[in-house]
Amino acid sequence: MKRVSSCLAVILVCVMVAPVSHAQNDSQLTKRLLVLFSRGNQAYLDGDYSTAVSEYRKVLEAGIDNPDLDFNLANAYYRSGNKGLAVLFYEKVLQMNPGDSAAASNLAMVRKELVDRVVMPKEGAVGEPLWHGFVRGIAVDWLTWMFLSFYLAAFTLAISRRLARRESSRRLLFWINIPVLTLALVFGLLFSSRVYIQEKVHHGIVVAPTGSLREGPENGAKVLMEVHEGLKVRLLDEMGEYSRVRLANGVEGFVRSSQIGAI
Repeated sequence: MKRVSSCLAVILVCVMVAPVSHAQNDSQLTKRLLVLFSRGNQAYLDGDYSTAVSEYRKVLEAGIDNPDLDFNLANAYYRSGNKGLAVLFYEKVLQMNPGDSAAASNLAMVRKELVDRVVMPKEGAVGEPLWHGFVRGIAVDWLTWMFLSFYLAAFTLAISRRLARRESSRRLLFWINIPVLTLALVFGLLFSSRVYIQEKVHHGIVVAPTGSLREGPENGAKVLMEVHEGLKVRLLDEMGEYSRVRLANGVEGFVRSSQIGAI
């Protein structure tokens, strides 16, 4: 497992978003979460992985959602033998930060040890067109800044062209603005696609050691196949105690919702 983050700044988010009148309570909560996070790190370093998981979970359940916390939790889950939950939290890290090479490396290592080999096709995301996988791998923040930069540049060039007095200057600014405006449109489309996929297309990880993929959302439905921890699926619908899912090979069925963790 690569790196265990010791960054405690994540916990300070609690203070930044809270009302001023609650400053004292927030300070106490922050100190408590910092202590829990530190205990988790120390337990991990001491090889007490179950305690590390417990301490990290307490921070998570307090409403803190951060890549460093999720990464440490994934490492602790892996070391304690819970590979499905390890995959889940590595995936959460990569959803927030697609460029995290350590999380990607650890995830690839864990997947090699899984029973179900059809976990995530290299070309794209589970049960999706190939372009979904490409767009999902681009950070939203980066797309936002690129779109805004080219949009403002195109707008500035358009205004400058209107204010220019010489015909030659206006012509030059026009031709310069064409590729800039084109890039603004491209990044705008990528940004809107990324937001759409993030909001509308959801995935989950099988976290139970084994589970049954059934034809229908009931216990008596025919079992199509057995699935194992770490398997990545696309979440389609939720029907009672079951979730309708799609596997990477296109097969659809129902798995108990309690056996799946949403990314």
